Amino acid sequence: MGHPDTPRSAKESHADADRARRPRRPALAAPRRWWQALLRAAHASPAAPAATEAAYTWGYAIRREWPDGHHDLFGFTPDAETARRRLHRDRDYWRGGPLRPAAVYLVATNAVAVDRHPLDGCRDSSCPNSPERGGRR
Repeated sequence: MGHPDTPRSAKESHADADRARRPRRPALAAPRRWWQALLRAAHASPAAPAATEAAYTWGYAIRREWPDGHHDLFGFTPDAETARRRLHRDRDYWRGGPLRPAAVYLVATNAVAVDRHPLDGCRDSSCPNSPERGGRR
């Protein structure tokens, strides 16, 4: 603090200055019960089910099969005309090249299946492979 001969008011002003320089502790929150946190979380996201339902909308994707047996699944759209245009564009792209897929066709699927599909080629037989919804080839 200050020198012992300094008047008391000067000592108090030094102490106040020291207190002002120290970082303040954050105010402690009142303890919450576990069920209060659950209620807050439940009310925080009422739109979550609608987003989930939209993700499971049926539509079309392009399935590209390669000669070595793996396949790609990409380009989901709920619109059939957009899917046909994308299919023709993909077929035209691969037509003139030295490396060509064994088959390129539309499959009925949902957005979640396409989003979760591996990007580096897949050999899983449970992937969508039929142009009709819910069908198998």
